[in-house]
Amino acid sequence: MIRIAVSAGDPAGIGAEIIAKSLCKYHPPNIKYSVFGAMLPFKILSQKFLWARKFLKLVENGTIEFREVAKMSEIEWGKIDAECGNIAFKAIVAAAQFAKNGDADAILTAPISKKAMQLAGHNYPGHTEILAEIFKSDVTMMLFARKFRVSLATTHIPLRYVADALDAKMLFDHISRTDDALKNWFGIENPKIAVLALNPHAGEGGKIGEEEQIISAAIESASEAGMDVIGPLVPDVAFLPKMRRKFDAYLAMYHDQGLIPLKTLGFNRGVNITLGLPLPRTSPDHGTAFDIAGSGIASPLSFIYAMRSAVKIARNLES
Repeated sequence: MIRIAVSAGDPAGIGAEIIAKSLCKYHPPNIKYSVFGAMLPFKILSQKFLWARKFLKLVENGTIEFREVAKMSEIEWGKIDAECGNIAFKAIVAAAQFAKNGDADAILTAPISKKAMQLAGHNYPGHTEILAEIFKSDVTMMLFARKFRVSLATTHIPLRYVADALDAKMLFDHISRTDDALKNWFGIENPKIAVLALNPHAGEGGKIGEEEQIISAAIESASEAGMDVIGPLVPDVAFLPKMRRKFDAYLAMYHDQGLIPLKTLGFNRGVNITLGLPLPRTSPDHGTAFDIAGSGIASPLSFIYAMRSAVKIARNLES
């Protein structure tokens, strides 16, 4: 039995919709889902949509477990709201603690509004940082779409601070966590990792910045530790099809450097995963979609891929 703890995300976003649609489609008897969040969004959706009513039936008959972290009296779809931010935060913490206690084999998270959480007094850049604190783990954010995988050296920081944030030890640790996940979570025996440069033309030998010296030092340390790592690669050609076929994963220096090509090539299949935790945590690679929340038109595809990825990795670890 694979056990998945699901946090329902921001109640005013599309979290309830994509969870209901996904779990209605994919609830085999050997998987147990425990959903953490507020029930009100699901009940409101059930007044209009058959798939939401079906989800509530699965909860009522015990096929899916629902653990309500807070009661809501009303909801305004698409609104950035402190109450919603607080409930989203409580759901993440409850799901993570549930898993930390040994009651789940993986965590699956629906999208949150960072602004709403901050209005509620929870000043975290995102899921990754919350989970790192709960599990007391050093972590790496990776996104993947099928076999295209990108880890990030820096995540939610302003671009002007990226260069100062890089150091050889930090980069080595991200390479190491990526290598470990490729072997143990994705089942790749001898993974090959490409590390991107920060500057145009990989710095041109120091003429366009010196950060590549730091990146090269990290690559050298990783190679000495037995990892198959190449770089620093010139970023503007690193994602060409012939290049992608050579590598099992990339390490990008900043958020958009890695995620623009990944989302361009595989948006509906994109999955966010946190490396370095004792168990897998996955999520879709999109946000709360406040502009369509409550409308019933949100695509669950990315969430379904995240769900199936969590189950597959949990099974790999179990075997």
